Amino acid sequence: MDDNFDRFRELYQHRWGLNHGDDASKETPSFWDEKSADFAAKAHSPEARAEAVEFLSRFSWSPGETVLDVAAGPGTFAIPLAKMVKHVTVTDFSTGMLEQLLKRAVAEHVNNLEVVPGRWLEINSPGVFDTVLCLNSLGVVATDSHHQPQLVSALKKLFDACSRRLIMLIPHADSPLEPQMRKILGLEEISVERRRIAILYYAMVDCGMLPNLEIICRPFRWTFASPEEAGETLMRKAGVKDRAKNTAKFADYLSTRLIRDPDGRFNLVYNVSQALFSWVRQ
Repeated sequence: MDDNFDRFRELYQHRWGLNHGDDASKETPSFWDEKSADFAAKAHSPEARAEAVEFLSRFSWSPGETVLDVAAGPGTFAIPLAKMVKHVTVTDFSTGMLEQLLKRAVAEHVNNLEVVPGRWLEINSPGVFDTVLCLNSLGVVATDSHHQPQLVSALKKLFDACSRRLIMLIPHADSPLEPQMRKILGLEEISVERRRIAILYYAMVDCGMLPNLEIICRPFRWTFASPEEAGETLMRKAGVKDRAKNTAKFADYLSTRLIRDPDGRFNLVYNVSQALFSWVRQ
């Protein structure tokens, strides 16, 4: 029991922004600035846009609704959502991401967007909104500028910002690798990502919410410069320590899955388990 309690406490203080193989640079604006153009290209591709719209269609939206999209990135969800509601306010600590978002808003004639730059834990409250979104962004939302986990503080601030509902999507409710990859690499069945979902539910309850939790299956997209980068990245994300032992067999498998696009990049798309938390204020 004591070991389980220690494990629970360790996960509660986990740095949500970091996975296996990541370092603290992932929690900085400059990291995301450098990736903003590539993220925007993927986020606003026809395939990704269709997936974003399909996700948003899970919920009812009112033409008079106000929405806050926290750590909105290049506008993956904010741009299509702005066409459904009265007003969307977005935050992000990456100026590069916000520049991409605004560029896309102009291209699609979206004029009901407001941008609030800054780290979620440090910006003044942008107000109270009908719906608050935190989609694929809890990592940067729940970490302060000193690289310290602040999950409860981040959740309480999200709680205070919504007058009606909070919607959070966690991109990995299980290992980021598909089952066949995990089998080849000999990974344990119960991943840290799966355990973190339980911790997040507890943390939301601790902050006064009783959320609905649904595990959903959605496409996840990887883009690599080469097959070698693909193998190295995926093994690092999975926490594989002895990569040399697994390289050949894993590379053989990836050769059957990677698809090269016209720009010479290698794409890998497969379905992953994601955790959808939704809470409605009573």
